[in-house]
Amino acid sequence: MHEFSLAQGLHGQLIDLARKHGVEKILKAEVRIGEHAGIVEESFVFGFHVLAGQDSRTTGMELLISHDESSDLLLMKVELQE
Repeated sequence: MHEFSLAQGLHGQLIDLARKHGVEKILKAEVRIGEHAGIVEESFVFGFHVLAGQDSRTTGMELLISHDESSDLLLMKVELQE
């Protein structure tokens, strides 16, 4: 199930951003999943929320997903609480 590995990678990126900017809470992340990325969105979202619920910086955060015609998974925007 590579979706969980992808979710771990995204969660790790978010934690790194929180550390870099000295914040204790991430409110929202927007990602884009390409139609040809081979990602089962429901599995990815489920895995991400399991991980997010285990860290106070990401508990309760909003994950917004958009789609395009690519084969990429991209982190587009992050909203941090100052």
